Amino acid sequence: MKVHEKINYVELPARDIEAVKSFFTTVFGWSFEDYGPAYTAFSNAGIDGGFFKSGMAAVTANGS
Repeated sequence: MKVHEKINYVELPARDIEAVKSFFTTVFGWSFEDYGPAYTAFSNAGIDGGFFKSGMAAVTANGS
């Protein structure tokens, strides 16, 4: 795949950013850099990206 066609950054929702950081740091050794209370970026994951604070959740009860 050509370099310009590769995904190089992803953003994912998280209801609890601190819990997400703790999990991915412990299990995978990811590094995080906070950009305020509602966003954290990660690295050392094979791809760079971030988690943003979101109150929405996908659950089977609402059809997802």
